[in-house]
Amino acid sequence: ARGRRVADLYAGTGALGIEALSRGAAWVDFVEANPRLCAALRARLAEWRLDDRAKVYKGRTLKAIETLSGGYDLILADPPYASGEADRLLDRLQSPGLLADGGLAVLEHRAGAEMKIPNGRLTLKTTKTYGDAAITALSVGAAHG
Repeated sequence: ARGRRVADLYAGTGALGIEALSRGAAWVDFVEANPRLCAALRARLAEWRLDDRAKVYKGRTLKAIETLSGGYDLILADPPYASGEADRLLDRLQSPGLLADGGLAVLEHRAGAEMKIPNGRLTLKTTKTYGDAAITALSVGAAHG
């Protein structure tokens, strides 16, 4: 993650983005709808002196994603399974400039839920299942553009 720009969507406690910062990410944008979790995450980032390399956005991911600066090398997303937002999020991830060329989006979802990967900038790399959860990785290939 060294030197990379990361977005941690549906951040919750921010564990994934904080892990990226600890591994040398240059910047992490966190998006979380729950105000209490946002406040706790801001406090944790300040306590660990990581707040100069991160910003916490309070709001719903599908709306907030429109205001993010983009150019991310890595986007981590763990939408609530019941929300049905995974497919809509995949559409938004196609937005030009959101993921940098060669960038990777990693999406957690319910195992067995079929992901509708829209035609566009993203290419399915892999899906792995871990019990009830599955992780799908998609990439933006510089060669495809």
